[in-house]
Amino acid sequence: MLNLDARTLLIVEAFVLFLVGGLMLLAALQGRRDRTLLWMSGALLLGGTGFVVSIARGSPTWHDPAIVLANMLLITGHACCWASLRAYAGRPVWVAALLGGAATWFALCLWPVFMASDLARLLVFSLLAIGYLAAAGWELWPERRDDAGSVLPLLAVLFAHGLFYLYRMVWAVRIPGMSWLQWPDFTVTILEGLLFGVSLSFCVLILVRARTERRYRHAALHDALTRLPNRRALFEQGAEALARARREGRDMALLMCDLDWFKRINDEHGHDAGDRVLVLFAEILRSRVRAGDLCARIGGEEFVVLAPDLGPLSTLDLADRIRRTLAEQAFPAAGRLSVSIGIACASVDGHDLDRLLACADRALYQAKASGRDCVRQSVGLAAAGRASTAVARMDGAAAPYAGT
Repeated sequence: MLNLDARTLLIVEAFVLFLVGGLMLLAALQGRRDRTLLWMSGALLLGGTGFVVSIARGSPTWHDPAIVLANMLLITGHACCWASLRAYAGRPVWVAALLGGAATWFALCLWPVFMASDLARLLVFSLLAIGYLAAAGWELWPERRDDAGSVLPLLAVLFAHGLFYLYRMVWAVRIPGMSWLQWPDFTVTILEGLLFGVSLSFCVLILVRARTERRYRHAALHDALTRLPNRRALFEQGAEALARARREGRDMALLMCDLDWFKRINDEHGHDAGDRVLVLFAEILRSRVRAGDLCARIGGEEFVVLAPDLGPLSTLDLADRIRRTLAEQAFPAAGRLSVSIGIACASVDGHDLDRLLACADRALYQAKASGRDCVRQSVGLAAAGRASTAVARMDGAAAPYAGT
């Protein structure tokens, strides 16, 4: 490759960028049109076009127009790289920022002194490219918290490319009067461009694929209506949490909540009203539980809360706050709302999710049999000598809310 002339190197660079850009465009058009891939394919295709136009610099007639147009295309390609990652972050792309770099380059090229100075053009082009690369990295930086394994390699590629531009600037200032074919060495410049284009493509594809997998997994583990974790998520995450609590000797409470008379709400007021009741109760759970608690909708009108480090009495208090909050909600479409709650605690019923669910379900059945709109704790607590006082307290509190 060291023996190839400039024209051949530019053709190779353009071919590779067209190839990876075209493949990325095909990937972007599969199924849902992914804006991240669309913008990035545009960046690569513009870069390839810019290198093709650069070939015309060898002609005296097209030398200056080729400089202006080729670098405008390359600068806009860097801008599309920024737009791609901004779209990935879910932010709008500003047209002024997208075209501002190319417009600045064009305006400076109208100045004869600028066009006559190879050093000035190199410095301005490099600064514009570094600016877009830094902006792209800035858009991507917050996303590292969600997927560091995919984000950090792409940030490294952007940083390395920007560092190479900085190296070219320093080299050009230290050795003035060099030809554009020697900054710092034309072959090295083309090789770096090839590596950047290929690395950028793979890193962006990995980034988008990882995000798609996260979305599919989130959809598989969450209820579409309430946006709470579903039954599958409860068994995956709950089993892990209980195993960890058992190893660390910590308690774990499970609350099973069942909305009262929910079928009647659906029959008399329609499924839309029923859906709104479910969403309302999900919001109540989010507002009442702690950040580390797991809330899940396990089917129909049944919800489960898995709360670590809560003992029997604290769990009773949490359950009653949930019950009272729902009872205080004004919902004209369905009348007064209520919920029955059954409780089981790992310190009494064991650190096994199936057992906790069974114990809480039996306690929930007792709450329904007691007139609904009340809280009952697993009978396992009575064997420990603590149930009588707690249940008596809850009976007195629940009496004003007894269902019909």
